[in-house]
Amino acid sequence: MLTSFFSTSKPIHTVIVLGYMTINFFVANNSRFSEGFSWSVLMQTIGLWLLFVMTMFILNFISQKNDLTKPSSYRILLFAAFASALPEALKNAEVLISGVFIMLAMRRILSFRSGLHMERKLFDAGLWLCLATITYFWTSTFFIVLLAGLLFYGGSTVRYWFIPLLSVTCVAILSTCYVIYIGGDQSFILDIVDDFSFDFSKYSSFEVLLPIAVFSTLFLWTIFRYLQDSKKVAMAQRPLYLLVFFMAILAICLVLITYDKTGAEWYFFLIPLAIIMTNYLENARGKLFKEFLLWIIVVLPFVRYVLS
Repeated sequence: MLTSFFSTSKPIHTVIVLGYMTINFFVANNSRFSEGFSWSVLMQTIGLWLLFVMTMFILNFISQKNDLTKPSSYRILLFAAFASALPEALKNAEVLISGVFIMLAMRRILSFRSGLHMERKLFDAGLWLCLATITYFWTSTFFIVLLAGLLFYGGSTVRYWFIPLLSVTCVAILSTCYVIYIGGDQSFILDIVDDFSFDFSKYSSFEVLLPIAVFSTLFLWTIFRYLQDSKKVAMAQRPLYLLVFFMAILAICLVLITYDKTGAEWYFFLIPLAIIMTNYLENARGKLFKEFLLWIIVVLPFVRYVLS
């Protein structure tokens, strides 16, 4: 049974999940080789695969480090399955690169709870979020998670509030210097800013609509249980649960306002969803129902290909 097998954390689980991710990733990117084999295309594809895998490992690290979930392998399996159901995300370099930056920023934000080296952590988190914004503009919404983390763990220290601004300033200066050096247009900052749109017509496609419907249903099914469970943990741990919740809400906002809605934008929502869903599987009763639910999630990428 899947629920029993992945209820612990062992190296074999990671190997299996990596194999699952690799198969789905290269199936999603098979069109890259439609015109024949190319070493440059292969290296680019491997680079994107490494970004995908890196996101999974960072998610696993911060969940374990901050006790966001129990020591199980559900979190990596769920993230792998959710992301594999979105081939448009696995083909989008901007989304995958920005996803790694967001995870690195979340790693620093969640570590605020220790109260150590706050200046360095704030600067690093702001830096990673700036790089994510340059890569995929509407990930700038996650700056709110940074501010919420600061409010929870250091809001009374006035100087802390200026450090993220320092990160933004440093990235802006360095980017401008680089553009001037290569002879580019100094108005490049305006090109970074993306338009917004509320056109959801592309979601009418079945292969896009199916995973989105599953993600939305799972989120609505588990979020209230997640918030209830957050009240049972230690007081120092509660802000971490709320930060994950805020990240999920902001990811939904990102989805709503993103200009080019291909389905890839849901990739950022999968990170908090994997954590929330893991908590549900670890704490909910009803083994048969959990087993059925986990199987649906795992086979979702393949069902999408068969029925689309």
